[in-house]
Formats: sequence, C-alpha cells, structure tokens
Amino acid sequence: MAAEEAIYIEGGKPLSGETEIQGSKNAALPMIAASLLAVEGQTVLHRIPPVKDVLVALEILRQLGAKVDYDQAEGVAVIDAVGVERTDLPPELSSRLRASLLFVGALLSRFRKVTLEEVGGCNIGERNTDYHYRGFARMGAKVTGTGTGYDVTAETLRGANMYCDLPSHTGTENLMMAGSLAEGESTIVNAGSDPEISDFASLLEKMGADIDGVGTRTVRIRGVKKLRGAEHTVMYDRLDAATMMMAGTITAGDIRLKGVNRHHLEIFEAKLLQMGVTITQQGEWTRLQSPRKLLPINVVSTYYPGFPTDLQPSITALACRAEGDSYIRETVFEDRFGHVKLLRAFGATLSPEKDQLMIVHGPQQFKGARVRASDIRAGATCVLAGLAAQGKTSISNLYQLDRGLVDVVGRLTELGADVERV
Repeated sequence: MAAEEAIYIEGGKPLSGETEIQGSKNAALPMIAASLLAVEGQTVLHRIPPVKDVLVALEILRQLGAKVDYDQAEGVAVIDAVGVERTDLPPELSSRLRASLLFVGALLSRFRKVTLEEVGGCNIGERNTDYHYRGFARMGAKVTGTGTGYDVTAETLRGANMYCDLPSHTGTENLMMAGSLAEGESTIVNAGSDPEISDFASLLEKMGADIDGVGTRTVRIRGVKKLRGAEHTVMYDRLDAATMMMAGTITAGDIRLKGVNRHHLEIFEAKLLQMGVTITQQGEWTRLQSPRKLLPINVVSTYYPGFPTDLQPSITALACRAEGDSYIRETVFEDRFGHVKLLRAFGATLSPEKDQLMIVHGPQQFKGARVRASDIRAGATCVLAGLAAQGKTSISNLYQLDRGLVDVVGRLTELGADVERV
C-alpha cells in the first residue's frame, strides 16, 4: 500500500502577506448540475475550484454523456450537455458526493426521469432529503425508494406550492431546477437564502429561467419551454475566506486577502471584531490584523444569514486561544462535534453540555499533534490548530480537505506559514 499523504505544520508563526480566496465549491456544484438543463449551446463557468467534489461532479457529467473541458489552472469549465441521454447516475461516483442529489432535479426537469442509487458526503448527522422528493412529488413526479436510493419519474411536471421544513441549500436549488422547466408557476416556501443560491439563480436566469424572490425565504419560479447554455463567473467561497481570516487571527497575524465578500460574512466578521481583530478594506483587498490576546465569544450556528454551521468547528479552535470561556452552540447538525476530540489532541479543554452546547475554556496553548481529518471542516480546524501550536503537527486523510479546499498548503505558504505536504 502506498504511503499516505500528510500535511506537516511547524506552528507558532504569526502569518503575514497576501493570498487570494478560491471560487465557491457550494455555488459551483449546483451550476455544474444545472448545465444538464441546456438543450442548446455550451455552459461556460469561470472560477471553478479544482476540489475533489467538483472533479467528481464533472466526471458524473462525462459519464452521463456531456462533453466537459476543464482547465484546472484557469478554473474554466466548458460543458456541452446537448447530447446527454443517460439518466441513471453512476453509483461509484454519486456515492462519493452529497451534491450528486443536485443531478436529480436537473435530470428530472429535462428528461422526466432519473435513478440515484446512493448519496455520499460528510458524516455529520442526519441530513434529510425528504423535502427534495416531497417537492418533486408535489410537482407530479412518482418517487420510488430503492433501499439506498430513488427512482423518480414524471409524465409531466406541473408548478406547485412547495415548502422546506428547514431552509435547505441543496433542497432549494433542486426544486428551482425542477420548477424551471415545469408547466406553470412554482413557489418554494422557507427556501434557503444563502449567497450561493443567489449566485446559482443568476446562472439559471442567464440560461433563460424565470425566477424571483431569490435571497428571501420565498422563491417563485415560472416554468419556461427550454433553457440554453450560458456563461457565468462563480462567486468567491465565503467559507474559504472565513478559514483564511481565522488562520490570520489564530496566529496573531497581519494578512491581506483578495476575494472576501464581507457582506456574505457579517455575523462571522462581528465575532472576529468582538474577539479584538481589526478588519479594514483596501480596494479589493481585505486586511486583517489580529491582537496577541483574543476576547471570548458566544456563537450559535444557524441558517443563513446566521453564523454558518460549516464555520462552527474552526471558530471553536479560535475560541481556545481567547482569554476566558466561550460558548458555542450547534443548532443545524446534531453530530457536528467530530472536531472536539481532534482539538483535545492539541491540548484543548472543552466541556460538552446538553443541547449541543460546547463550553471552550481559554486561553490554551496548543501543542503539535498527529491527527486525521474526519470531514472537510474538521480538517480545516486541525490546520488552524496546527498553525497556532508549539511544535510539529501532522494531518492525514487529506482526501477530506481536498474535497473542499484548494491548495491550502500553497496559499498558507504565501502567508509565511511553515507548512508542507508530503
């Protein structure tokens, strides 16, 4: 068996310098799926990040019969899905990717049938897919469970009034795709309002879709006869931006980042300001200066525009460095505390309480540790802890990090970190 790749970090160096934020994975994935809706022309997407999840999604397109040309260095994907005929998703690929769900809405919308055997993704607790399928059923589709997956077919799709029990990101995007070619008007109540959904909607509108209310909790879609290929530049990744901002903060650094949309991160930024960080805008660059001593915070993760659940693990690492107790409550996923035992490996003192509350006792000096990334965000948390730790840290199971972060070693090196991938 080949030796496993690992990232090695020699911690304790304040970061300085500048780097650029990657394109948004969570905006790119639904756009890749939506390219299947085009019955004429090519879809050209810019700033597509070459993360593992994206590469798997593009391979799913190829296996369905689309022509895909992806230049990783330029971040440009050119997709021609006009000749696609296959509607069963390849299980060996769809099982590696939660976003494979998004292909269901696209294929159902265009071909009125789709088979999905298995869905993958991070193991962070129950992630309900009911409302995707309930929504399809309300539009007239027949949904048959196949044990691990689903067969979805429809004679016709008709506009319907649908709701999400929770403002689900992929649920909203899936129902938008299904509604875009349905007969009549569809309404999604309690829709997700994330910036990635708004970015996705602007691609659909360029393709000819008729959508309004995006960015609010009620989205309306009037079905059209056909959609065509379009060109779009993907937004910057707000989770990557926040991760880099926290890397600067946890090392008491002074860094400049290109591609931070501060409007997408208002509550996250408020927490950094409460901790004592100074954030200033210099043209398209955001400068972040962190003090040596951080103040404690209270955080409650919730749906956008609240504090993102995806940043809860990393801000827990940051809170370990603050002078006093911080309170961090997770309200989105019931099992998003896989990072706790990883942080304890670095010497953190954390008290789990009932109701998904974590009390973080600071300040703590992290010591270098050997850890395995259990999911994307836990992996990012280990990177942050390693940057702040005394001594050497090794992080393995890099497949998880590579699913969501582009060249994290290269970009941290630009900021002066002592980090290598072996």
